[in-house]
Amino acid sequence: MFSLSKSLFQKVFLKGRYLAKTSYLVKHRLHAEAQKHRSLVQVQGSEAAAFLQGLITNDVEHLEEGATSMFSMLLNTQGRILFDSLIYKKEEHTYLVECDARKVEQLIKHLKMYRVRRKINIDRVDNQCVWAVFDNNISFEDITPMDMESLYMNPKSESKVDLELCDNYKSEVIATRDPRLRYLGHRVIIPVYANIRDIIPETEVSDGIYKELRYRLGVCEGIDEIPPTKCFPLEANCDYLHGVSFHKGCYIGQELTARTFHTGVVRKRYMPITFSGDASHLTFDSSVVNDKGKAVGKVRGITGAQGIGLMRIEESLGAKELTVDNLAVSVCKPAWWPFEASKERAK
Repeated sequence: MFSLSKSLFQKVFLKGRYLAKTSYLVKHRLHAEAQKHRSLVQVQGSEAAAFLQGLITNDVEHLEEGATSMFSMLLNTQGRILFDSLIYKKEEHTYLVECDARKVEQLIKHLKMYRVRRKINIDRVDNQCVWAVFDNNISFEDITPMDMESLYMNPKSESKVDLELCDNYKSEVIATRDPRLRYLGHRVIIPVYANIRDIIPETEVSDGIYKELRYRLGVCEGIDEIPPTKCFPLEANCDYLHGVSFHKGCYIGQELTARTFHTGVVRKRYMPITFSGDASHLTFDSSVVNDKGKAVGKVRGITGAQGIGLMRIEESLGAKELTVDNLAVSVCKPAWWPFEASKERAK
């Protein structure tokens, strides 16, 4: 039996810790994926913050207090979703609003309609693009439910960036944790002429796997998954994804959103769907049917064997079996959803 000196033991121990850390980083190499279906609109001017405050579900004050980004929705007067967006603080009095690329002109028109006489400029951004940088090897078994209180914290506490950017591009890049859910990784805005690997070298460029990750987490985005005027913000998990403030002043669609939160029960939400076989033949809005033949949800997105749907929570989770056009499917409650006391039981 041999023994190590104290100094040698420390060297071996520390080296082991270092190797364990570096081997983890190698094993979990980050993926980078261009979000070609997303575009940016710039809102600039001394009144830009007050202007956005009256239109979005979230509180612009979060950005004024240090958050680099936040998730939000723009609603119609009936409280239904028109645009889902991520909003970035670019510089003083300047904000970037990310939205579905196919709705960018409609978003500009919507914003200009409410601008009235405010001193702000609203322009499409064509010289920057959006990337998602994420770990595709997250352990879903280790995901823990979110603390309800954390949903109303200033997003600044969640906006720490764990990416190493090359110095040459730092002044031209906006990098932030995805404000919706930390398991989605980071959102990075770069110049259109730049190569993401020149900015974040330790990444592997991928295509298509980010959508599958979103679906497995139960996070929807874009007009295909959230058809305009067809869905309410709480059904799209906007409250669970740090996307709505119930403490700020009025905004378009605020009354119904607040009433649903304070007195209503959200019976439908977007949830992950897993198909038992080839789902390529299924169409958008296909009905998910339980063993009694009752429709309990709608398919809103498919990629491979993974999908996402707007589901009736209790009926879909309590069903003995679920099918879509005779194809067996399973629905699960996202592990990150917060524990929430049943309002119906409290009555």
